[in-house]
Amino acid sequence: MASSVRPIATPRVTMLMQSNLLMSSINSTSSELLTAQSQLSSGLRILRPSDDPADATVVMSLDNQLERQNSYLDSIQYVGDYLSSADSALQQATDLVNEAYSLALVSVGDTIDDSGREANAIMIDSIIDQLVEVANQSNYGAYIFGGLNATEQPFTFDGGGVMYEGNTGDRVTRINDDNLTYFSIDGDEAFGGLSGQVVGIADINPDLTSDTLLADVNGTVDRGIRKGSLSIQVGTDTYVVDLTNAVTVGDVTSLINDATGGTVNAYINAANNGLELDATPAATLKVDDIGSGTVASDLGINTNGATIPAGTDIVGQDIDARLTSQTSVSALAGIDLTSGIVIENSLMPDINPITFDSCDTVGDMINLINGANIGVRAEINDTGDGIDILNQLSGSNMTIGENGGTTAEDLGIRSFTNSSLLSEFNNGVGVAVTDGAISIVDSAGNSYSVDLTDSVTVQDVIDKINASAGATVTASLATTGNGFVLTDTSGGAGTMSVATESENGYDVALQLGISTLGSDVTVTGNVMQGEDVNTVKPSGIFSDLMALRDAMLANDDAEITRIGEMIADDRDQLINMNGIVGSMNKSIEQRQTYMEDNILATETLRSDIRDIDFTEAITRYENLYTALQANLMAGSSQSQISLLDFLG
Repeated sequence: MASSVRPIATPRVTMLMQSNLLMSSINSTSSELLTAQSQLSSGLRILRPSDDPADATVVMSLDNQLERQNSYLDSIQYVGDYLSSADSALQQATDLVNEAYSLALVSVGDTIDDSGREANAIMIDSIIDQLVEVANQSNYGAYIFGGLNATEQPFTFDGGGVMYEGNTGDRVTRINDDNLTYFSIDGDEAFGGLSGQVVGIADINPDLTSDTLLADVNGTVDRGIRKGSLSIQVGTDTYVVDLTNAVTVGDVTSLINDATGGTVNAYINAANNGLELDATPAATLKVDDIGSGTVASDLGINTNGATIPAGTDIVGQDIDARLTSQTSVSALAGIDLTSGIVIENSLMPDINPITFDSCDTVGDMINLINGANIGVRAEINDTGDGIDILNQLSGSNMTIGENGGTTAEDLGIRSFTNSSLLSEFNNGVGVAVTDGAISIVDSAGNSYSVDLTDSVTVQDVIDKINASAGATVTASLATTGNGFVLTDTSGGAGTMSVATESENGYDVALQLGISTLGSDVTVTGNVMQGEDVNTVKPSGIFSDLMALRDAMLANDDAEITRIGEMIADDRDQLINMNGIVGSMNKSIEQRQTYMEDNILATETLRSDIRDIDFTEAITRYENLYTALQANLMAGSSQSQISLLDFLG
């Protein structure tokens, strides 16, 4: 606190010195008074860094911390609002699906007539419309169930089905300095919008090329290529090869060749799946990792302490190049890319076969499929060794077949293969092969009984037909499209026919798609083309509701009962999802409370350092004001003194 009045009438001091002392006192007091006024008006003790450099530094750090904390709080509140909206939407969806289940229950039996079922089918259509509206709800302009594609409406009506245009990616935000939280619920997870898919069953192991990125190689232990240095011993000479900056497989071979002065020749092996090293002229070879490095082991060329005899190459292990959108089609050895594939989606117009002979990369192939506008989506699987094709159109049946070649099978995306399970036929109803038998009559009138008991796969059926009918009627897979093909070589004048023989309550031949009573089965000459009964349909809520509606219109009690059970499962799935979202929301509410407490604590600490003590500041202001008045009075008295006051 400033002193009250500084002495100015000092003996033996000139008038000028006294005036200077007075002005200095007035200026100093006025400055301190102005500071006190500013502090009182702003409530701040530190008005500029120079007021208290140490505390000002702390305050600036706390300001930055508060800015981050408030940003995190905004994110937490956004996530909380999103989850609350999702929770409400899922509850609405659960109520609608429960209503559909109730309609399924009352639509079975003799207590309801055809017109009643038709009325219930109309109500199911209304439930579907309402459910699409619920699934398209948004929060702050972002669609709740759109996944990462939150700016586009996820569900639309298309071709009589419900198309899912969202994706399965997770939205993420930061909720503190160290943690990210994933908070989105995609439409497939909630409603089964993409659950119908052909999962690539073939391991598409592309050839290794000089342009293959090391980032796209799994390495020998599926941990990628952990770059570093390795040592190569050629005879008695040892070379250190630094691969830290290598980007492609070609970089690796070039760096090895350059570092060894050409005495070692590194290249891609004959199997096109790893590296090979030889010495010129012939010499012993030994390759080791240096220290704790692993690059030689990851590249499959570590000789593990052994010395390779002169004249013998080091043939590296398979380092497993991954499939990526940038993979060149030239690296897909052994795959028929010219014949193409046939994709059909029952509610969409038929398209021409898709061929890949004009594609340069796997990404081009995927774009061709996705650009066909038939409600399917192709993507590289998570493990990077195959392609998955998903049916986006609920209520529609998708099939993927051949176009006269082996393209679909080579890519692992054919929907009807030798290994297809009979239990998955007919949209999951399966084939009743227990005590099931079919009868085949060839064109010459010869009859063959085929016992299908214990058949599990398509190949089992083919084998049993071929074994029972000898060489007269042979079974195989269609070379164009899908389904069984039966070829009659009996040479008779009649027409081959197939029918169910056993009486187990099911039409097994029809379930296999080879009954000549089937609407899509054709017999041309001596060849019967069967129906594709292994179609792929999304098994979520929308598909099940549409199936329930169709079963009601067909007055099919058994199908209504079966679909009703599936809808009950859909309801239980929604309830479970609702519980998960509720738990997430509760966690976010706790996180919000925690962050608000942290912000309050930070603001309190900043206030203790930065803000004024009003009592102290007011007292100081009053003292300074009194001092200034005293200085001014002293100055006034001094200004009235003259030379005469010193004479006498």
